[in-house]
Amino acid sequence: MTIWVNQQQQSVVPPITLLTLLEQLQKATQTGIAVALNNQVISKTDWATYNLANNDKITIITATQGG
Repeated sequence: MTIWVNQQQQSVVPPITLLTLLEQLQKATQTGIAVALNNQVISKTDWATYNLANNDKITIITATQGG
């Protein structure tokens, strides 16, 4: 199955949840991130319940500090 993570194509083996993908990308325990699935922000408490589908588009945004 093909999905897109931050506009980069990736192949994954279904079934896979959003949380499992983030764990594989080593992002699940990272603080200060927001995740959108097909342009809809997904709450961290819901990551485990979202099953990914072919051609889903995931955007991972990392908060940074600046001055």
